[in-house]
Amino acid sequence: MKHLLALSFFLAFNIIFSQKINIKQFNDYNIEKIQPLISYLNSEIQKNYKEKDKAVRYDNLFRASMAAQNYDIALSQLDSVRSVYRKSNPIISNAMGTQYEIYIKAKKNKKSQQDFQGTYKEEFLKKYESLPVKTQIILPRYFNGDTEKTKKEILASLKNDFENKDSVDLKKALLLCRSYNSYVTGPTFDIAKEYLKELDSRNFEVKDSLLINNEISIRVVLNKKITRPESTILVNSIYPDSEDANDQKVQASYGYHSVYIYPRGKYTSNSSIEPFEHEQEDINKVIDWVIKQPWSNGKTGMIGGSYLGFSQWAAAKNIHPALKTIIPQASVGIGVVDFPMNNNIFASYSLRWINYVTNNKMLDPGFKDEEQWNSVFKKWYVGGEAFNKLDSIAGKKSIIFQRWLKHPSFDSYWQKMIPYKNEYSKINIPVLTITGYYDSDQLGALYYFRNHYKYNKNADHYLIIGPYDHSGAQGYIKNNLKGYTIDSAANMDISNITMEWFDYILKGQPKPSFLKDKINYQVMGTNEWKSTSSIDDFDKHQLKFYISTHHQLSLEKDKEKSFTPLTVDLKDRSNADELLKQKDNVLDQKIYHSDAVVFSSAPFEKPVEFTGNFVGNLKLSVNKKDVDVYMKLYEKTSEGKYFLLSTYYGRASYAKSSEKRELLRENKETSIKVTNNEFVSKKMEKGSQLVLILGAIKNPLMQINYGTGKDVSEETIKDAAAPLEIKFYNNSFIEIPISLN
Repeated sequence: MKHLLALSFFLAFNIIFSQKINIKQFNDYNIEKIQPLISYLNSEIQKNYKEKDKAVRYDNLFRASMAAQNYDIALSQLDSVRSVYRKSNPIISNAMGTQYEIYIKAKKNKKSQQDFQGTYKEEFLKKYESLPVKTQIILPRYFNGDTEKTKKEILASLKNDFENKDSVDLKKALLLCRSYNSYVTGPTFDIAKEYLKELDSRNFEVKDSLLINNEISIRVVLNKKITRPESTILVNSIYPDSEDANDQKVQASYGYHSVYIYPRGKYTSNSSIEPFEHEQEDINKVIDWVIKQPWSNGKTGMIGGSYLGFSQWAAAKNIHPALKTIIPQASVGIGVVDFPMNNNIFASYSLRWINYVTNNKMLDPGFKDEEQWNSVFKKWYVGGEAFNKLDSIAGKKSIIFQRWLKHPSFDSYWQKMIPYKNEYSKINIPVLTITGYYDSDQLGALYYFRNHYKYNKNADHYLIIGPYDHSGAQGYIKNNLKGYTIDSAANMDISNITMEWFDYILKGQPKPSFLKDKINYQVMGTNEWKSTSSIDDFDKHQLKFYISTHHQLSLEKDKEKSFTPLTVDLKDRSNADELLKQKDNVLDQKIYHSDAVVFSSAPFEKPVEFTGNFVGNLKLSVNKKDVDVYMKLYEKTSEGKYFLLSTYYGRASYAKSSEKRELLRENKETSIKVTNNEFVSKKMEKGSQLVLILGAIKNPLMQINYGTGKDVSEETIKDAAAPLEIKFYNNSFIEIPISLN
């Protein structure tokens, strides 16, 4: 849930490196004498390295070329990396690799042989002055590195992977080239930092570590070029980061002042850390302080994603007169639809996140250790202990985790954190919501959007939604999204739109031209955006599919009532590793359907635009008092590929209301209304089929509901008893929204 995970220039490896490189001819692995080895490895990498993701491919090739001192080729490859992001995030695109470009140009300059530092400064200033102000601001994040640490990593790699070896795999060769490149250029970073500090101070004044009421820590960044009181952009972030001040300077460069708020217990605050619980009150305290400052004109706006998006809705619950607009991106629907539980089913990830933000005043680096956390989840899953023991299995008791588990319903504990029912009617400021079809908090973002219009018919609320994941909805758009190459129209500069929105509301400038109507959505597969005035428009035309006993999705209901059976052994944990390896790719060659049945439609006779949320009515009976079900909806293309459209998770006992549990009657037919799944817009081609996976949840990444009717967090594998037996009756159906335009 990190709001804007900084784009370091180190991009992840996305492929399996099986290629071996022969290194028999090398026997001297002294770090100061390995340039010939690096040059040789580079030549092999350039010939044999394959990767579908352009950004990753060009980045790795660039770093290898630079390490081998093939500077002209390296600069060309660097430009290819930048081109991937040039449209969607020009600020980042301009900055990427600047630390290496300056080094290369200094090395190529003939004067560097006599005075490298002087030449480096000359090239640095030349590059700096050529960059836009917004890019100049973020440059410090690219001049970070630990040369001694990198040297130790190189020495370890040479000893373990190269010495006395006949060959080395491509991945290790590439890592060595990257590390060597960092090692060589690292000493110049400190030189650059001094220049950056001096140049930056001309434009901005930073007031750090201020405390409001001795419990709320804030940082203020003032734009020195503003000569009169001006509006202030607020960000409430539970993720203190050394780069935050640079993000604030970017905001300020648009002609605003910037204030970052860190919740109680974070950064320099000495209070207890209690995520989500105090935002409503504390943000208003900060706004009270801001508008009393001589540099404030009394108007504020808020922006941010994930937790930062949630916090804006918390502030809107009791809205301050000085808060004129909010831009919630990928907003967490706390306690109601997506986090820490998805439709009342707690996720194992919630503990990982709690440790991330509560273990210290900054952030716990252990959060990033995927392997370690998966081992915790596996141990819990295989051992069959109660879900409320997960924190102990991870190493220590968590007060917050245990507190959350005491509230499995959307009760008053959660309700007090965000607007509830009629409180939305009082939110009369303009709102711009941004989310994505594959955003893990899309359910939350649309929950707020729908409720705002439900209780306030005159809400001034706009929505942008497209083929983005959680970070993409916050401006870091991926050209390749989990196997799917997005349409070029979707690859846009979201950050610029958000600042145009602030200018529109806070400075009386024109509304962003991108916003054609209240709802703006990108139809995947068409390379175009569409817009409409109401989210209810998507429900006007629907196709209804019944599940058939022949594993078909049929437009006609079976004449004879029957069912499709599913048996799940809740004691069997043999699939732990397999489940932890699964990735929900957007586009894939195959689908995984653990503990589920699969239904397919006939091929479409013509293209169909699926835009909106699918709904369903599951008719089923279960031999237990409760069950957690999941549904995954795919388009199976005529080429046999699977395109993920939407996913639903739900606890049957909360199907009627997220606020009150109602247990099932064993072996008695009941109905589950299927809502709260992902909104999507996709043109399905002629010949494609609709594929539905329908199953029961038994996964190390989520609670396991054993069906006893007890608090699910307290159930253990001993409660499994007889296998779960479900009958999915053939009068069950799903409805998909289609556009006739």
